[in-house]
Amino acid sequence: MQQTTLAELWQLAAARWSTIASISPDLAPAVALQQRLVRLMLDAGAPLDEPLPQTLEPAGVLGKWRRGLPALRNERIAIPDSLKLAVPMFCEALVEAGAGDSASHLLDALRQKELDPGSLLTVSLDRNQEAVRTSSLHMGFAPDLVWLLGELAAAPLAHHLQLRLMDLTTRAGLNLADEWDRGYCPCCGSWPVLIESLAGTFALRCSFCALAWSLQSARCVYCGNAGGDFVTAAPDLQRPDRRMQLCAACGCYTKVIGVTNPTPFPLLAIEDLATMDLDQGAMSREYHRPPLADLDAIEPIKSRC
Repeated sequence: MQQTTLAELWQLAAARWSTIASISPDLAPAVALQQRLVRLMLDAGAPLDEPLPQTLEPAGVLGKWRRGLPALRNERIAIPDSLKLAVPMFCEALVEAGAGDSASHLLDALRQKELDPGSLLTVSLDRNQEAVRTSSLHMGFAPDLVWLLGELAAAPLAHHLQLRLMDLTTRAGLNLADEWDRGYCPCCGSWPVLIESLAGTFALRCSFCALAWSLQSARCVYCGNAGGDFVTAAPDLQRPDRRMQLCAACGCYTKVIGVTNPTPFPLLAIEDLATMDLDQGAMSREYHRPPLADLDAIEPIKSRC
């Protein structure tokens, strides 16, 4: 994917937000919060220069992929101080956007060093929702809010490591399309936030690290169902570039949008917001998005929280 400068990214984002605001004025508060969060992500990601873990070599990546494991699974990843310092900034943005007492309580804990930003970022990179839930409830925090905070602050590092990983595997001659045919991300293990349709190709885009990958056949991202109860439909026939994949077997859905160019990180969040009406339509028909894929059956997480 072609690299884009920070100034170019911000111009693309501003244009997209302007379109969203003109079409859906009711989303103005969400757009305002997203503008601040995306700016924080861009600033946090700009100085990152961390290498991949030394233990992560091409042969090891290939072995993991063939077992169905994301490359970063159970790798020891150093958390840069710049990201640790950014965690309270993300939390402040949520508080000032009206996230309520739960967010204020979380921000106080960060300021008083009752919650360690490094541990939160580590668990987020591990994609260990159970550890976040257990620790949050023990400390009196809202688990969903803690998980969101960890995702926001860790995403720039996840994306940076994903770029490093793709460079490593490409130089080693590993073809991702040949080695990975699963619905969750081969880098971090997250589900796609959406699928991009471009010139007859379909790329799943990771909701966390923004990696693009494809399935080798048309089927449900989550359960693999390819039967008659897995359908792709356009809710608005006047907008065939905005579709839904609906699977009656598992009850889950995925959004499919037409693009002229792959959406750069972290602007995928903007496209997710711009297509919120598709989420609402799917959920009104009792479809949902599942929790993270359970990879413990392949290799249990080695939590360092």
